[in-house]
Amino acid sequence: MSTGPVPIPIPEGAVVAIAGIIGAALSYGSIRDTATCTAMQMKEKGFSYEFYPALATSVRVSKATKNIFQVIRHGIIIRTQEGHYYYVGGKSKYWVSDRSFQAYQGGTNFYNNTNGLVTKIRDNESNIVVVRMRANRISSAWLQPNPPEGCNTPFVGWFLDALESAAAGAIMMNYIPYFTSRSFSDIEVPGELITVSGGHYSADSLSGILRADSGLPPFPYMVIATISKQATFKVPPAVQRGSAYVLFPASVMDGLCKFFLVGSSEKYCSKLVSNTSYNEALIGAPVFMSFSCTSGCKSVGLIGLVFDGNMLNVGGYSFGDLLIVEPPPYPYTDAGMLAYADELGVKDALDLSIRGVENAEKAISSIVSAYGISGVIASAIISYIIWTDSVDEMVNNAKPYVEKAKNAVERVREELIKTRNYRLLSYVDECVAQQDLDLDENDIYQGALGCVFSNIENVGY
Repeated sequence: MSTGPVPIPIPEGAVVAIAGIIGAALSYGSIRDTATCTAMQMKEKGFSYEFYPALATSVRVSKATKNIFQVIRHGIIIRTQEGHYYYVGGKSKYWVSDRSFQAYQGGTNFYNNTNGLVTKIRDNESNIVVVRMRANRISSAWLQPNPPEGCNTPFVGWFLDALESAAAGAIMMNYIPYFTSRSFSDIEVPGELITVSGGHYSADSLSGILRADSGLPPFPYMVIATISKQATFKVPPAVQRGSAYVLFPASVMDGLCKFFLVGSSEKYCSKLVSNTSYNEALIGAPVFMSFSCTSGCKSVGLIGLVFDGNMLNVGGYSFGDLLIVEPPPYPYTDAGMLAYADELGVKDALDLSIRGVENAEKAISSIVSAYGISGVIASAIISYIIWTDSVDEMVNNAKPYVEKAKNAVERVREELIKTRNYRLLSYVDECVAQQDLDLDENDIYQGALGCVFSNIENVGY
């Protein structure tokens, strides 16, 4: 990471242009100071997974889809004090699959396979939704965005209530340049990433890309966060709202990008040139800020999520005019998530997702009992079947996956015993669970065997 001063990609003329839009005097010094504090605080935290957005899509999409940006959304993953995981972020009207809703953060797959959930999510009016999720393998060192520290308080609520001026500098994190820099055949639909399969538009290939890209460093876009005068965006009346203005083309962020990314990661900054305007895949992107106080820069935190946006040309500048809404209430609790979803008007989707996860947990226990397999393999299998209110139905639908997994386990164990690699036996179930169980049994076996032997150094051979 760079050790030089923070490059501020917001010229004073741009601030004057924004002041004309909102009809208020703006202090360039205040915007510069909060932007500097935000970048420095994020850098001091090591540009960690705390600042990595989630990327979301459904596994099938509408045939009306013309490009991948219509089905990609940003968001965040929150773990509540009760230990449950939630996707809070954008949704798309082009999502149609009732098989699975997927979100990826830091390379980890979060999912919810509740029957009818994607339709319920899609048909809500709010652009931001709240969904209970499952994940099979999560790092114990979980990092997530928290609110910013106030000048005189441990944390602030709605950021506009804590500002001493009409605007501040902030940083929006996103993955857009990874997609705008791809080939036309990747971006168009149908194309390389969204294909025609069985008469449907399948986003399986796109999902794989989202998972991989979610583990790469996101791009920091510096924004001017301020009061909202934008009346054209429809926001639920109970939700706090503000605006964020970001300069385009995104290549103006090159210096800021290189402030964070050096060495092998700096090459990603060259992708910024491909992002020349706002597009709807930014919906759900998190915005972070650190308050600049007389006592110094305060701890950086999440101030909002992008709810909607469009392009705006004024004063010789091209801006993404972004509507941002408040994040979930802190501290993060299950009750707080329900209240937040109710404010957004999406509580029906959250309720359905919670019921689905609870049914899935019951089914995992029943699959273990019915088929005599380990919990780790049953937990993997549950991600391949649709979650319904009938546990017996889910147990029955799991049978083809159980048979392939059990056979793969037996074959790997036989190979380890034959070669006297007894110490590797403890890795078998976990390695089988990590395979794509939609593949045929032999492919699962070969993948699991390779996984097991990759642990040979861990057992002292």
